[in-house]
Amino acid sequence: MSAMTDSARDRRTEVRRLIDSMEHAKVISDGHFSALGMLITDASLSADEPALVECQDGLQWLHRHYLDVNALDGPQREQRGRILGLIDVVHWALKRLPSGLQLALQPDGHAARFMLAVFRRQGMSNQQLAAELGTDETEISRVGRKLLSAGVVWRRKEWRQNAWDLTPRGRHYLETSGLLPADAGVDADADADAGPDRRAEPARPAETTPRSPDNVPRHTDRSRPTRSAEPPRPAHG
Repeated sequence: MSAMTDSARDRRTEVRRLIDSMEHAKVISDGHFSALGMLITDASLSADEPALVECQDGLQWLHRHYLDVNALDGPQREQRGRILGLIDVVHWALKRLPSGLQLALQPDGHAARFMLAVFRRQGMSNQQLAAELGTDETEISRVGRKLLSAGVVWRRKEWRQNAWDLTPRGRHYLETSGLLPADAGVDADADADAGPDRRAEPARPAETTPRSPDNVPRHTDRSRPTRSAEPPRPAHG
């Protein structure tokens, strides 16, 4: 949790530094807009509200510089348009945050259990989620659309089935809403490091069946006594 807080603080500081650079630049370059666009995208996906608010305030401050100019030339009009566009993007990113959507899930409801199931195992299908939650696939589709519109899960296709994953915004919501058990983060991080296809397997018993050189187990008949090795025959002559 502290790592996420430090990352959010660094992002907010970077937004402020970039806005200051844009304010004092004679011409705001494409690099400025590209860097700010990437920061906005990262902040939106991570539900980093402080960074988005910092960005919105900074862009509105930049836009004020164009209000007192009687006649804007071509590059200035283009810059003003791009700033207004980014203001709209940040505005809707803030609206899409779980807090802005007033996403309050009941701990025992299907939506909260849906998110927790996907948190524990990324890539679950509708059928697997229906079995996990004890409901049908129609209800899973309905709940999935609700969570998808809130930006806390995303859906991808694996052959003909849906596969559900938790977004960084969804993980942030689980952590801040108290739905996530205290030790769940450690277990999920270990599973994530192991990869989506690796699961804990039961220990295999030690193999006692002898194998042939080509690694195929030999069939032994335990009902028949084993013969001891024959002693070497004496040499003739």
